[in-house]
Amino acid sequence: MGVQLKRRGIENFTIIEKADAVGGTWRENTYPGIACDVPSHVYSFSFELNPDWSQSYGTGQEIWDYCIHCVNKYGLREHLRLNSEVVNAKFNGNVWQIQTQGGQAFSADAIVSGLGGLHIPKHADVPGMEEFEGKVFHTAQWDHGHDLRGRRVAIVGTGASAVQVLPEIAAEVSEVTVFQRTAAWVLPRQSREISQQRRALFRRHAWIMRLYRWSIWLLMDVVGILSLRRGGLLSRRLRDICLRHLEKSVEDPKLRAKLTPEYDPGCKRRCVSDDYLRTFNLAHVKLCTDAISAVEPGGIRDATGKLHAVDTIIEATGFSAFDITKYLDFHGRDGKRMSDIWHESVTAYRSVMVPGFPNLFLLLGPNSGTGHTSALIMIESQVQFVLHCLRLLDAGKATHLEADANATRDFNARLQRDMRKMVFSSGCKAWYTDEQDHNFTLWPYSASRYVIEGKLFRDKDVTPQVQGS
Repeated sequence: MGVQLKRRGIENFTIIEKADAVGGTWRENTYPGIACDVPSHVYSFSFELNPDWSQSYGTGQEIWDYCIHCVNKYGLREHLRLNSEVVNAKFNGNVWQIQTQGGQAFSADAIVSGLGGLHIPKHADVPGMEEFEGKVFHTAQWDHGHDLRGRRVAIVGTGASAVQVLPEIAAEVSEVTVFQRTAAWVLPRQSREISQQRRALFRRHAWIMRLYRWSIWLLMDVVGILSLRRGGLLSRRLRDICLRHLEKSVEDPKLRAKLTPEYDPGCKRRCVSDDYLRTFNLAHVKLCTDAISAVEPGGIRDATGKLHAVDTIIEATGFSAFDITKYLDFHGRDGKRMSDIWHESVTAYRSVMVPGFPNLFLLLGPNSGTGHTSALIMIESQVQFVLHCLRLLDAGKATHLEADANATRDFNARLQRDMRKMVFSSGCKAWYTDEQDHNFTLWPYSASRYVIEGKLFRDKDVTPQVQGS
């Protein structure tokens, strides 16, 4: 967002950041094996293609370095206010008043929320955790001072972070037990190093790199979205690929059965790994599929009554997903709180605007996640939406823009109707959905369609207003 503002000659903006550095996910998550599950050349900005990715799937450190590179190259450092966690933002009928935890105050004509969807750790809700005598930490709060060599370790969870952590720590611990509530569908990553020759080619001929990026994007977009349609041919093909990967990786048929999900691939987030499943062949790597009953001073007791003696518990339990009102209090027109508006259902107009909150724009807002491609494609499209709205304001016909309530309702009714055609709504109780099975997280179509619809939206769906009205 900052880069695109500067490209258009807009310099009067501030980027308020809670931490002491940029990077978001890639600053927060430093656990062993942290990497992206989207190919590097797609998981990068279209305006700053990188010919020097070392791996086909970027590591966490490499992506964080890329974020810092972009800040420095595009002159964003002077716009940053680090160590400034925003706690509330209130619209006073004219401008937005923003308060930080440290007592700083900002005024803004418009706010763009770049809060992200997955950065508040969700901890295991298990009785007795405070009684545990060993070490406990979340994957997003990795304790690098805690030496795992020779430890008896428990990993709670089998999502994306667990899939990356297990193979990395298995060689150094004396024993590791994975506590699995629900098995994950695992696709082979087929990660590889990008040769120096290819990197040199991309440096010399940027158009080849851009063509390469487009080819990966289109392949992922077409094949990916078709594989997520309920009962579709590619959905069955995806299941077959995952099952073959499981059979090839795990030797014990009883263990394979425990690692085989009972839901459609994609209903929960699919994991991508070449070595996670193979790690279970090691004698000191255990899998527990019985529910956790309680944590005790010396370990974890499962529902059968068995005590698993461990001295380290790693919570691979994910994040509180996509509801920004859980950690930031937005007050819109007439004092309306976004947490109240979203209490029953989290919705927005085109994922970007919420009725009653003038000149507030959300990047990676409700229903803009994808289950098959890069989130950056969606974010860049949303940035263009915001720029269009800012141009409408610059035209001088209004001081505020607000999403039309009817257009927002119709937009979300269409999404939820078509969501039923996707595996996301096949009843697996994923973090994608709320308790009413309303999917407030994912986009049920291709990323290409999102980009096209963003360009074609009707100005009348965004209501212009004059200051104080």
